[in-house]
Amino acid sequence: MNFERGDSVKFGEKWCKEHGREELINQIVKFSPQWFENDNGLYTYEEECPGIYDEENQEADSIYHLFGNNFENFKDCELIKGTVVDKESYQKIIQEQRDAAAEHWY
Repeated sequence: MNFERGDSVKFGEKWCKEHGREELINQIVKFSPQWFENDNGLYTYEEECPGIYDEENQEADSIYHLFGNNFENFKDCELIKGTVVDKESYQKIIQEQRDAAAEHWY
């Protein structure tokens, strides 16, 4: 599977029922930039990854949290490729976050 920043997913009924997310059945969701803590054994850092924010649990879920590291849990979901505009808007959000973080440290 070739999931890229700016892509969307149409959630399938089987996946939603198995994961207790019935509210997402047949919903198309464009993934947004989310930041996750990554520990490589030497140090911890934040890494950006496409994901969705779960308002109810107040936490972000990356595409890997949702579908597995090799998308083995993608089930009956459908990948919808993003347009050039989608990908540019995704990159703009990432750059704005980096700029805001840089201002914070200076």
